[in-house]
Amino acid sequence: MELNELINKIHKTIEAKEIKDISQKDMASEIGVAARTYTEYTRGTNKPLAMKALLSLLTKLDDEDIVKMVRLWEDEGAK
Repeated sequence: MELNELINKIHKTIEAKEIKDISQKDMASEIGVAARTYTEYTRGTNKPLAMKALLSLLTKLDDEDIVKMVRLWEDEGAK
């Protein structure tokens, strides 16, 4: 799966969970990037190396550890 396909799947999953459409501009704001950058991510014209590296690292963990890392980021690093 290409990185942009994964980003689009995650976007759609979040929309389904929240039961509402979320614009690319709003999602960009949520993750702290410019709207244009997020659009480039979803189109596959911008493929950030750090994002690829992070996803590769996460594949080395089991599900429980992935959840722990995401929660750690959410609690300490994302703000």
